Amino acid sequence: MNTVIITGGNRGIGLAAARHIADAGHPVILVCRDRERGEEALARIAQPAAPNRHRLVIGDLASLASVREAAARIGELETPVAALINNAAVLPRQRAASPDGFEMQLAVTHLGHFLLTNLLLPMLRRSPRPCRVVTVASAAHLGPAFDFNDPNWERRPYRRVRAYQQSKLANVLFSLELARRVAGTGVEAVVLHPGTYDTGLLRDYMGGGAGAGALARVMGRRDDRGGPVLADLAVGRQDEDLNGAYFNKTSRSSPSSAARDAQAQSRLWTWSAEAVGL
Repeated sequence: MNTVIITGGNRGIGLAAARHIADAGHPVILVCRDRERGEEALARIAQPAAPNRHRLVIGDLASLASVREAAARIGELETPVAALINNAAVLPRQRAASPDGFEMQLAVTHLGHFLLTNLLLPMLRRSPRPCRVVTVASAAHLGPAFDFNDPNWERRPYRRVRAYQQSKLANVLFSLELARRVAGTGVEAVVLHPGTYDTGLLRDYMGGGAGAGALARVMGRRDDRGGPVLADLAVGRQDEDLNGAYFNKTSRSSPSSAARDAQAQSRLWTWSAEAVGL
């Protein structure tokens, strides 16, 4: 079985997917920024017969330097990869800047994954086919076009939910542009709206606090039910060509018109490459 790399695999549907993938026999590499939480997640996916089968790589997606270090450590493992799952996301209550000066949601949810994916692409291309890059987006991407004039919310009043929507739109634009660039190489880029689950991110989306937690429990399904949805796109459907596909939970669907804009896809790629120093 080939390895699956997953960011944000220490909680929520990321952890649920990691456990599902591990139970199916795939070695898992968790990319987490917090060592303690990462080690706790690693212990939860470990099998008694092979306790050291899975690995933890420390990487903070908010920091471009940390992403580069994480990619280098993964590359040193020289393991065949079945999938890279770009899952991590944040939703701070107030505007925050990453160590590199980008708006935090855009930095973690998009730019960190953009850099990690590009740094790992040579490794992914050497892996058995198909090798999937599954990027977890959201139906929240449905909305206005990406604001290239002020992507970091430096001139506009900060709207945290709108910034979240923009970061998730970036996920879809990136994945569809990646699909064009990897066509015919054996790598397949897939983007997923996994559904609504009772996770910390959903509570943050609703503003945090006890009231948000209660509402999240009403609106969202248990996060462990999202694991199979994400795992299936990463290591399942082997007889299907999924490159360029957008999934709404388990069904192929169509993203927003703003996400389907080929010019915006190419423009975001160019902007992102300059931003991260590729």
